[in-house]
Amino acid sequence: MDSSDATTSTNDFLTPPRILIPKLVSSRDKWKAKATTRKHLLHKERIRSRDLALSRQRWKERALAAEQDRDELQLQLQRARADLALAQSQLAQPQIDSQKN
Repeated sequence: MDSSDATTSTNDFLTPPRILIPKLVSSRDKWKAKATTRKHLLHKERIRSRDLALSRQRWKERALAAEQDRDELQLQLQRARADLALAQSQLAQPQIDSQKN
């Protein structure tokens, strides 16, 4: 039953096999080449995506570290200004006391 179906299906073609087979082979080869090209492009894009994700992560870490450094430096600046103001007021206090006497 299976062998008879196979012979009838080959007899259904109007184009002779000497013409049909090279066209089918050519079509298959073109499909394989196209699939291979797409596979290589997909691989390249996955690598590029991975590299970009790593680069973004590194920049994010660096930016967060820089923000923390900036915040620490701002706190140090505020403390230094407060200390300066305290020192200036302590220096000015004896002068005020001497002027009162």
